Amino acid sequence: MITILILYTELMPYNIAVIKVLVEKGCRVHIVSQDRERETPYVPPLLDGVTYYKRSTFQDRNHLYGLVEALRPDLVWTAGWIDPLYNEICGMIRRQLRIPVVAGSDTQWRGGKQWLNVLTSPFRQRCWFSHLFVAGEWQVEYARKLGFRQDRILMHNLSADIDLFSRIDIDCREKDYPKRLLYVGRFSPEKGLRYLLRAWNAIPDRKGWRLTLVGNGSEKERLSGYPDVEILDFMEQKDLQKVMENSGAFILPSIFEQWALVLHEAACAGLPILASNRCGAIASFVEEGKNGYLFIPANICSIRHSIEKFIACTESDWLLMGKNSRQLSLLITPERVAETLLTVL
Repeated sequence: MITILILYTELMPYNIAVIKVLVEKGCRVHIVSQDRERETPYVPPLLDGVTYYKRSTFQDRNHLYGLVEALRPDLVWTAGWIDPLYNEICGMIRRQLRIPVVAGSDTQWRGGKQWLNVLTSPFRQRCWFSHLFVAGEWQVEYARKLGFRQDRILMHNLSADIDLFSRIDIDCREKDYPKRLLYVGRFSPEKGLRYLLRAWNAIPDRKGWRLTLVGNGSEKERLSGYPDVEILDFMEQKDLQKVMENSGAFILPSIFEQWALVLHEAACAGLPILASNRCGAIASFVEEGKNGYLFIPANICSIRHSIEKFIACTESDWLLMGKNSRQLSLLITPERVAETLLTVL
């Protein structure tokens, strides 16, 4: 039996989808994850073959490395290099156990301060990790600049819960197409919601469409008072599935997103997608005119133009875009993430 140790920050439902596949493939999975309070709390389910540990119980490297020695894992998978303790442990594992240590990365190359990581990578990232497991095409450049060879760069480390969102019957929209434009995410400045709402407000004829914002965060109070706008609190994925089923398109106006897994969820739900051209996941899940439209973030005219262009389409156009979205969503699945991870053994 393969033993995998996962050192993670915040566990989310989409992580569990991959972990379930690993267990199905005969792996025993041990997960250390952050347990601090969050705006979007999630309690992972108890699963056979999976053991959870709270990050807060490990105060120093000796304590955490004691767990490593007790488990003797065949593989370690860690969430990037944001946690200094995890980094130190990964370095110790590489030196002493000489097993694969895989770090996830959804970070795009943007230059600037990232050059410091490039300069220090021989003593840091390349000492800590044997492989980088990146989210998509836009993340490969950074991995290469950090000095990882192509055969040490794994593709597509993040997947939506395909099984959950593919249960949505996209054909039911043929009877009565739902004119709901949906946003799901934090209500915070970097999400660009203020520009979306100003663009929405500037559209003289919305042709019966409504905008629904799902989430929570610091800007919630600033989002009210706009016409044809509904605001819903953060919800569990099963409830979100129902909202997506009753929506006709998805919009993500973020100023910048390293990846944006929610675009994969929307594509899997068979929704046409309107998105900022600074979201990393568009490289995989949005094709201009085929399943949606892209716009310039924080640009009210560009956002408005994309929305107006979309709502001016015919119902048959919307249905075709939705089917194209679902097809694109199959590029990355929990099964493929798990299979790719296990190739390092």
